[in-house]
Amino acid sequence: MPALAHLGIGFATKRFAPRIPLWILLISSMFIDILSFVFLSAIWISHGLFMSVVWTIIAMIITAFITAYINSKKEQDKTNKSISWSMIDLNTTLIIGIVVFSHWVLDLIGWPMSVINPNATGVPLLFDDAVKIGLGVYRTWIGALSMDLGVFFIGLGIYIHYMKKG
Repeated sequence: MPALAHLGIGFATKRFAPRIPLWILLISSMFIDILSFVFLSAIWISHGLFMSVVWTIIAMIITAFITAYINSKKEQDKTNKSISWSMIDLNTTLIIGIVVFSHWVLDLIGWPMSVINPNATGVPLLFDDAVKIGLGVYRTWIGALSMDLGVFFIGLGIYIHYMKKG
């Protein structure tokens, strides 16, 4: 269930990033959770503040390379390169970075997830034995449902409204 709020951010971002496919925005919003399946035993590697910044930078670098490659293929049909192509690359890269890092921000608001795991702690700042913080919205079912469903349906509503206008 905690994934719904993250997906809501992906849906809402489509309004501000019409050139980025929705599936990429949704994967970006879930990127940190996808990594947590890879690093099952060490939550700090995927969800810690320090590593979230690292993963955000990695996602931005990957995005920059992919958009540069795609745009270079498009440029083969043109004789000169305009500055607008590099601005589109920068915009796409920054948006993907913001969406990836938004995962940590939502986790900061929600964690510790006491309703799911009574022994839960907050989100780590650095490494495993570092300070763990969180505002604790997920300490109650009302808070968890309100945040997850609220962010999801607001994001989906923004997306649907945007799609109707387009």
